[in-house]
Amino acid sequence: MKNQLSILGAALILGLSLVASSLIISNERSSSNEKARQTQIAQMQTEAKTQADILERSAASPSDSPLMTLAEAAQFLHLSEDQVLNIIKAEHEILSYNGSLSAIPYMKVDEQFMINRAELLNWVQSATLEKRVYFGTKITNK
Repeated sequence: MKNQLSILGAALILGLSLVASSLIISNERSSSNEKARQTQIAQMQTEAKTQADILERSAASPSDSPLMTLAEAAQFLHLSEDQVLNIIKAEHEILSYNGSLSAIPYMKVDEQFMINRAELLNWVQSATLEKRVYFGTKITNK
């Protein structure tokens, strides 16, 4: 009888310890899940604020737009619009023969040239490193 009581007591202690450990683990998981959710919410709020700031800045100052008109690009490069057009024509001519030249990054929208600001800076570096010389609509390397 004494043996059965000790077995019953041990089983009761073992059962209670299993229940207690399960509760502790579930509380830790829920708190870590809650922390993860809070972290995700904070990241999403930060991203939303950053995007809102970018949109606000681009609306406030169109000069920060990623695209420039031909006139803006010419002013940015300290060239005339005709000079920029001649460079585009010269590079287009070379690209039609071989595609290895980096050209002024543009697209046309309703017959208007739109030039990518960031890629224009890359083009300037490339053209400078290659020491390109432009005469009218011809390119030479010196």
